[in-house]
Amino acid sequence: MAKSVPAFINPAILAWARDQARLSPEAAAKAIAISVEKLLAAENGDAQLTFPQFLAAANVYKRAPSLFYLNEPPAGFQPIQDFRKLAEAEPGAFTPDLTAVIRQAQERRDLALDLHDDLGEPAAEFTFSATLNDDEEALGARIRSFLDVTATEQQAWRAKAFDHWRAKIEARDVLVFLIPGLPLTEMRGVAIAESRLPLILINSKDRTNGRTFTLLHEFCHLAVRASGVSGFGTDERRADAARVEQFCNAVAAAALVPKDWLLSETLVARKGSEKTWADDELAALAVRFGVSREVVLRRLLTLGRTTKAFYDSRRPAFQKEYDDLDSKKSTGGPPRHLVVLSQLGRSYAQLVFQGYYDRRLTLRDVSNYLNMQVKSVPAMEQATFGLKG
Repeated sequence: MAKSVPAFINPAILAWARDQARLSPEAAAKAIAISVEKLLAAENGDAQLTFPQFLAAANVYKRAPSLFYLNEPPAGFQPIQDFRKLAEAEPGAFTPDLTAVIRQAQERRDLALDLHDDLGEPAAEFTFSATLNDDEEALGARIRSFLDVTATEQQAWRAKAFDHWRAKIEARDVLVFLIPGLPLTEMRGVAIAESRLPLILINSKDRTNGRTFTLLHEFCHLAVRASGVSGFGTDERRADAARVEQFCNAVAAAALVPKDWLLSETLVARKGSEKTWADDELAALAVRFGVSREVVLRRLLTLGRTTKAFYDSRRPAFQKEYDDLDSKKSTGGPPRHLVVLSQLGRSYAQLVFQGYYDRRLTLRDVSNYLNMQVKSVPAMEQATFGLKG
């Protein structure tokens, strides 16, 4: 029976993962639903966990299943380069769930780097760079040029704007992962600046156009090689982080909503000197650029087409919409393989399948790397490459 199939994982990593999770053998065994004796024997290499038991252990330790097949434990958890929270959230230490999310993303990056090298196609160096002294409008234009985004194609994206911006960024050897299960008040986006395969994490609970803004915000963090955690540490560090956040907000807005394009919009031009904006006007502009109404209004404020007082009067309504997202219950949804593809990204999934085609990975490896059952892999393959079943 399937439950009796041994997982053949590295026992040293099994023991290491439990230690990193700070769980006693008794607590870990109870959570995995096995005996303490079985767990310790597996850690010593004297027994093997079945595949379901191994997946349960990976879930309890909050580790990617593929990690347990490495020859040795990874070097260790590295501090992230950016942590974007909503302004109302209280600063404090990372929660265990957030720490696990970042750690898992870094592990997937390590695996992707290894795959690139094994396939003889090393990931390109991330060479796009900027400084906090750069002109925000000019940097926004540079980002559009670097990603090869034109106004004509952006107008056509509309509701699919996030997917297209993501594809443009992934094409530059940046990993973009969607993160489920975390409240927006805990995390909206994370950037991990690396010389190869830098990482961007986006909270999947956010609205699609909210994800788009966060994506460009985090890309700006990669460009300036920002370090530290926004809103944490000493007052001086918080001030430094606030400067980076404000800069990246402005650059993301400039990249998504270019000045000349916005001001040339008929709806904007005919408003003349009027400083107030109806909600349907903001919504119409938001659709054109594939962003949120708040991003449009903030951009209008930056360009002197509205007032700070009017922006502040609309801010609470926007914030309530964000708050409602955290309390919203999901009902139904797409098949599991489409959810995984959305979370991991098409470029990462294609890399894993390329490793399989090149006989660097087994089918079981593929299922581990993609965190899904073997029987779901064919459907995932079809979706990854746009094939018809």
